[in-house]
Amino acid sequence: MKIVDLSPAVPHGFKGPPSTNLGVQLNVRTKNGTGYWQSTQLDLMSLHTGTHVESALHTVEGGEPIDQVALERVIGEAVVLDLTPVEPMQILDVQDLERANEGLEAAGESIRPGDILLLRTDWAQEHIGTPEYFRESPGLTEAAARWVVERAPKAVGCDFFEEPAAREPGWEAGEFVVHGAILGAGIPLIEGLVNLRELPPRVSFFAPFYKFAGVESAPARAFALLED
Repeated sequence: MKIVDLSPAVPHGFKGPPSTNLGVQLNVRTKNGTGYWQSTQLDLMSLHTGTHVESALHTVEGGEPIDQVALERVIGEAVVLDLTPVEPMQILDVQDLERANEGLEAAGESIRPGDILLLRTDWAQEHIGTPEYFRESPGLTEAAARWVVERAPKAVGCDFFEEPAAREPGWEAGEFVVHGAILGAGIPLIEGLVNLRELPPRVSFFAPFYKFAGVESAPARAFALLED
């Protein structure tokens, strides 16, 4: 089997969402002498930085926290919906998803209920970790998000920042219509993926995440397994 890493590296200074204006701060401590020792402290990082999994609590008051999301819901068969090519700040609507779905079916695949649905734009390949990743990302309309929900996936993954309203600070919570549709349906959302272009239309997918208690998100190390 071949492993395809679907998570970016997160170096010092890696930028998180514009609402937090946080860059990752890694405080490295070392000791020398008879040997070498290193221990690094993570001082500042939004839980929505890099590859991460979000639960309903992100947009639903009293919703499911991330530690109650079973790993089975982010591990399993995934299908890749290829939305490329896209332009900066392009808003993807139902017709764009339908067109990509036609291409998927032409390749002999389809979106099955219970699949993990991966939305590929390749936006993250060059931009994740930069301010442009959020502020100039393609996005989805609310109708497109509801189209996704209607396919009954058990999780949804993206390699772009799908919420147009949150590109800049100053948004209202009710404007998170894409998150509201997907997370409101009880579907975990996996954001910050990379390397989706290396995957076939159907693949075994894994997004194990850190088990923080009582919060809405956790960092993940996503990967796929390909048969040689």
